[in-house]
Amino acid sequence: MLIRLLVEGRLDEAVAQRLAVESGFIVENAQGKQGWMFVQRNLPTLNAMAQFTPCLALVDFMDTRTTCPPSVVSQWIPNRNDNMVFRIVVRELESWLLADRQGIARFLRVPVARVPAAPEEEDDPKRTLVNLARSSSSRRIREALVPAQGASAVVGRNYNAEMERFIRSEWSPTPPEPSPPASTNA
Repeated sequence: MLIRLLVEGRLDEAVAQRLAVESGFIVENAQGKQGWMFVQRNLPTLNAMAQFTPCLALVDFMDTRTTCPPSVVSQWIPNRNDNMVFRIVVRELESWLLADRQGIARFLRVPVARVPAAPEEEDDPKRTLVNLARSSSSRRIREALVPAQGASAVVGRNYNAEMERFIRSEWSPTPPEPSPPASTNA
């Protein structure tokens, strides 16, 4: 089955495509990659298209300048079609990437204990991810994800390419099954 996507940026597109494919969809069209205001402006059109084709839109909660995620949905598309899936990423996309604690620790080459257990509670998940990369045992990861000393950039010059590689090949969007409790045979 085909699906249309509406996203803020390149990483959002990679995540939306991964979620769509893992859910059994074929991505027909991906729009956006022009920021949250583009998503907001084009969401009503995508919602109308959802009458005929399933649609998925993602937006970072941090960008919406609203007080709670449900208010974004009710304000932006009050009459949402059944085939319109609109997800507010709390706080920003990197929190979803950090939620795969094992995967991101492997990718960044850092101890899993350093990855926050509740990434949606981080003030700035992107900064958290970059700071984890600073302590990576991989020089390649540090150089790709961490901005150069004195640079005004928030991320390194190859941040998007490396994180897209993680999303496409290593990221697990579903949490691992909890381990069964240990047997207490006495």
